[in-house]
Amino acid sequence: MARKNTPDDESSFFNLAHARWVVGVLGMLIAVVGKESLVGLLLRQTRREIDSLIQDEQPSAAVERANRYKYN
Repeated sequence: MARKNTPDDESSFFNLAHARWVVGVLGMLIAVVGKESLVGLLLRQTRREIDSLIQDEQPSAAVERANRYKYN
């Protein structure tokens, strides 16, 4: 049976909570291998990319305030 492409499918593609967890894990790995090592450099770049995705996915403060009153 074919799955329908619904907005719920799109929202489950990127989970902010998991992304924040991955950023934390990458930070711990960077601390273990060292910032200046080649692996540390790769891990830092990966962490920056994921952090950038998190910034893009988070709604702005104004949008969050407006959503509070959405169903009032």
